[in-house]
Amino acid sequence: MNSTAATADRLEHLHAISSLDWGLVANMLHVSLNAIYFARAGKRMHPRAVERLEALITLVESSPAATPEGRNDWMFEVIDGWRNRIQWFAALGRRGRVPLQGSGYTPAQLLGAVTEDGEPRG
Repeated sequence: MNSTAATADRLEHLHAISSLDWGLVANMLHVSLNAIYFARAGKRMHPRAVERLEALITLVESSPAATPEGRNDWMFEVIDGWRNRIQWFAALGRRGRVPLQGSGYTPAQLLGAVTEDGEPRG
């Protein structure tokens, strides 16, 4: 099975186990809705989005619920006083946060412009 077919299968698996809306999935993967539709049709998806897809599937599969509807409800539960799991996941890897995979440092830290604590050098 090639990687585009595997990605399409993983998207369908995510939808089957969670019944999440495709627009919501697109938002959490940081891609357009068209990118989701293209990937479901067997087109290539950006590698970073595929990485996020696998992380999202892992999160959904960690739910204690046994049904797609239960997992969907679990994703919408508030977890830290104001955000639900969907908002928390969507914020992963965005500016100022550690990427899902990689060195664990921001570009500014890698270039030596700031310390590991995020403080400017100088």
